[in-house]
Amino acid sequence: MAESLRRQFGDNRDWWLATQDTLERESTRLDGTDLIVTIGGDGTILRGTHLAAPQDIPVLGVNMGRVGFMSEIDADDALDGLGWYLDGNARVEVRSMLRAEVEGLTMDALNDVTVARGAVVRVIEVRTVIDGVLLNTYRGDGVVVATATGSTGYALALGGPVMDPVSQDFLVKPVAAHMSQFGGVILQATSTLHMTVRCDSPATVSADGFMDRALQDGQAVKVGHSSHYARFLRKDSYASFWGSLSMRLGMVQGALPRKERADEYSDNI
Repeated sequence: MAESLRRQFGDNRDWWLATQDTLERESTRLDGTDLIVTIGGDGTILRGTHLAAPQDIPVLGVNMGRVGFMSEIDADDALDGLGWYLDGNARVEVRSMLRAEVEGLTMDALNDVTVARGAVVRVIEVRTVIDGVLLNTYRGDGVVVATATGSTGYALALGGPVMDPVSQDFLVKPVAAHMSQFGGVILQATSTLHMTVRCDSPATVSADGFMDRALQDGQAVKVGHSSHYARFLRKDSYASFWGSLSMRLGMVQGALPRKERADEYSDNI
């Protein structure tokens, strides 16, 4: 697919191809890059975004995965549809990211930061404090802190709500919590979260599922808003996210044409 796109759209454009591994090793080549096109699933987009965000480079996702919540074009439509984006017609959608800090280590996340038990199947406690105020001490498998983008990922699988994709707020959702009165809370973008673990065996803090660090008993993780933002090229309106979400989750077989939807809504106003 990558070679086909380069052949078709290579005139008057400078393309370079990289796998996820080589892209990380050759990150200096991003200097002067105007766009990153990812080919794969949401995991590929996450890795590409981590390199693109610090340099404000937008990402265009070509979906070759199963669901592709963050993707823009399906693989079958890429050869016919990519030119429209390369010609500068798309809008840029800005997504918030999180930053986790633990003892000098900093990790940014587009989807989520998770504090969870390690390899040993044993309950851990996560003391969760918001802006100096104790929210709860969760006893269970852990706690997920998700961005609006991540609300359609792990947090959704836990029964959490789906947030507007451009919201800067973030979600706190316990994992298999025992005797907890909280199903989850949504925090404003300016909030800062401190999570302290109590565990008999090492726990783990993970950012976006591929950056991990072991946590010992008593260690704390600070989570807040990152200074970096993810940028995606989009063709449709912001509201089209909800129609796409319903189709990807299998709740509807197809979306109504935009004009029909608009007429329906205007008739009810």
